[in-house]
Amino acid sequence: MSTIAAIKERFNNLDHDLRRLLIIACCLTAVLITAYVMIFGHLKKLEIRKASREQTLTEMMILKQRHREASVAASRLTNRLTAVTTEDTPALLIEQSGINIRGGIQSKPLPRAEQDGLIEDGAEITLNGLTSNELVNLLHRLEQHQKPVVIRRFNAKTNFDDPSRIDLIISLSLLRAAAEGR
Repeated sequence: MSTIAAIKERFNNLDHDLRRLLIIACCLTAVLITAYVMIFGHLKKLEIRKASREQTLTEMMILKQRHREASVAASRLTNRLTAVTTEDTPALLIEQSGINIRGGIQSKPLPRAEQDGLIEDGAEITLNGLTSNELVNLLHRLEQHQKPVVIRRFNAKTNFDDPSRIDLIISLSLLRAAAEGR
């Protein structure tokens, strides 16, 4: 006799109430195992969803910070653009920087260029007889100026007459709002 046939014969020899109780116990065990597997599957899905949402949240926080920084930079540029008046020129900004230029300033206007709602009012400015300290101070003051200034080209070479001095040729553009420039 095989094992399965022996189990069937023993099962059939049991009392009717005991057989029913055994069947109910087996069904209950199968239901509990199925519920256990389904609950753990659902918990695994929830854990994956939680990890995904946490990752999305961290990305959103990074994007929120970048947006805040971009908003501050944009408002700073807007404030700087509103500070520009119609009388401002790149040469005037260099004169107002407070640096004493012994050799004088020569300025040649460059054609206006409009790009992305901004008008670039440019000039090629020649400064003669600067010390290296004055050159560094001038560049720092142009960078930190309250009006938006862009350096397009920069050429510094030693002065022929006095090698301790520097002759500077700089292409400087002053940015204006397009609505103001028209």
